[in-house]
Amino acid sequence: MAEKVVIVTGAARGIGKATAIELLEAGFFTVLCSRNIQTMASLETEISSFAGNFMISSVDISVEEEVREFISSVAEKKGRIDVLINNAGVVHTGPVEKTSAEQWDEMMSVNAKGAFLMVKHSLPFMPRGGHIVNIGSNASKKGFPGWAAYCASKFAVLGFTNSLREEVRDRGIKVSAVLPGPTKTDIWDSLPGEWDRAKMMSPEITAKTVLSVINQPLEANIDEIDIVPSTGNL
Repeated sequence: MAEKVVIVTGAARGIGKATAIELLEAGFFTVLCSRNIQTMASLETEISSFAGNFMISSVDISVEEEVREFISSVAEKKGRIDVLINNAGVVHTGPVEKTSAEQWDEMMSVNAKGAFLMVKHSLPFMPRGGHIVNIGSNASKKGFPGWAAYCASKFAVLGFTNSLREEVRDRGIKVSAVLPGPTKTDIWDSLPGEWDRAKMMSPEITAKTVLSVINQPLEANIDEIDIVPSTGNL
């Protein structure tokens, strides 16, 4: 495992952070990236016991030149990219009439375009047996009032994932979609409304699921997996 190179986007907090730690504990060489520089600096201290088995980078995945330079630097240092986990995302909620074009553009640029750019520039360095995992949401398949723009971006991620899977199948590269329901992260602090975190899952549940997905035997793939709280979706 130590020789497998994994990239996790949005690794500064929440599901991304939990996934990165899960991978480090499993022995993967883990590349953590986020555009949140301050949080990443704190995370580097937290995972210092894994020194030598990770890289941390600040990158805005919605900007192609930043993605190109980031992927090139990883490939130059490690030679290849075995697993790409697209987790980074942003959320804005509210009625369509009150959703700004800037909010729409940001969600589309980070959630959908960001995943596309990461895949586009990682694929040339991904060997046969590589794996791409796109973290979607229950909002990838179901619409919710006040979440139309976010749902649109997550529907786009799932559509991209399903097409990509068929495109790279002959190259021996796996593609999976992991779709978690409500999860206890600090993103809820920035959203209007009251949210019952007692009914949500921990980020570690999705992290362990991701590890299970990429640890499937070579001849098997989990195309798509939904994870929901046992109490049901909010």
